[in-house]
Amino acid sequence: MLTSHEKEQSTKRTDVRLIDCDVHCYLHSLDELIPYSDEWLQKMMNFGKFNNDFLKNQTAGSFDFPKTRYHNPNHVLRLDATTPNGGVPGSSPSFVIEDLFERFQTTYGILNVGHGTMSSYHNADVTIAYSSACNDWLYDKWIGLDERFKMDMVVPTIDPQATVKEIERIGKKSGVVGINMQNISIPLGKRFFWPVYEIAEAYGLPIVLHPDSEGSGEYAPSQFIGPASTYMEWHSSLSLVPQRQINSLLCEGVFERFPNLKFVFVEYGFSWMPHLMWRLDKNWKSLRDEIPWVKMLPSDYIRRNVRLATQPFEESFHPKDILTIIEMIKAEDMLVFSSDYPHWDGEYSTKIFAHFPEDLKKKVLYENALKTYRFSSGKED
Repeated sequence: MLTSHEKEQSTKRTDVRLIDCDVHCYLHSLDELIPYSDEWLQKMMNFGKFNNDFLKNQTAGSFDFPKTRYHNPNHVLRLDATTPNGGVPGSSPSFVIEDLFERFQTTYGILNVGHGTMSSYHNADVTIAYSSACNDWLYDKWIGLDERFKMDMVVPTIDPQATVKEIERIGKKSGVVGINMQNISIPLGKRFFWPVYEIAEAYGLPIVLHPDSEGSGEYAPSQFIGPASTYMEWHSSLSLVPQRQINSLLCEGVFERFPNLKFVFVEYGFSWMPHLMWRLDKNWKSLRDEIPWVKMLPSDYIRRNVRLATQPFEESFHPKDILTIIEMIKAEDMLVFSSDYPHWDGEYSTKIFAHFPEDLKKKVLYENALKTYRFSSGKED
């Protein structure tokens, strides 16, 4: 929750433009999807029987989005971001504009659905139909309202052919700037996903990875050593996911095969990257005969193909230590700003970048995202 001082500070206009790569939008009710759904999907998801705030206790037999088995004992959303009419935080486009964009002077905010992407859902047909309905709802309700809203389309990750069809259906629409492809139990480097990467690269759309249902559901990856016992333990272990996925993408040759495709890891932090880069570089020098398709230093591929959102910003004992990490691995072009609005641990003040040189601040807050996501012209307006 923002203090009055933080709100006052955030209203001050920055001297650089800003692209927020992780703004969460929510359904207030499943019934919002009725205009975009056929009768079969409405029946499968119990539309019309679920008119209350979906965060409240649900009645027996009603549909529930797949979600992690862990919950924040306070709340995962900022309760001070509840809409003026008492709606779910992030469910009102006009209030997001007022509560976030106007205070940050946001140039563009990239929307990632917060209520669930269904990538770990057990019924592939429901996942496919829901993804299309959700994308149409998101485009009509949000993108059409204000040109500052952009969106990462959701896709049925468990079915790559259906994912390709959904990208073909809406991937060239103005305002669609990325593909939100959540984690499932198949490592991202596997050839299972290559048809998706081929069309994503052709369309100029980055692949976005964001926490959703890790640790639960039949399609969600475990965190290697078994389930956590608490939300604290689970939340603090999320950085294991991008380390494993980047390792897979690199070693399977995805970065070599799709040199222009960017992978954006959102809400995983970034201070773990030196270890991953250095370990991959060291092992490649001795084991590259095993993966001859990896022709450059792994760290060079990672700098070219991987982008990391800044939230959660790991605050060290000495603020300048984070800057040292960035300089050590030459990550100046890899970082993109994200607020994670309206989550409890979001970044609601750019003062965390106070120690950054101005040229680096401009890259992180605006320029890197402009070059990574597929904006209308690919150039600054």
